[in-house]
Amino acid sequence: MPSIQSPARSREEINDAIRSFLADRRGRGLTGAERRVYERLRTEWFAAPRRAVAPSYCPGGAASRASHAR
Repeated sequence: MPSIQSPARSREEINDAIRSFLADRRGRGLTGAERRVYERLRTEWFAAPRRAVAPSYCPGGAASRASHAR
């Protein structure tokens, strides 16, 4: 039977899963099995592609100062 891979989750989805996982365990340490789940989620988060973010204009920022120095 061929393996069907689900589409990769976004960093935001994985972050939500991590927050939910830890919130359910608030107030106590993680067990060994829970630590492994957490580490797997972190590894998945680090491997997920980052969303491209357009540079924003920041008045008075370095780009603004450079353009005024000309």
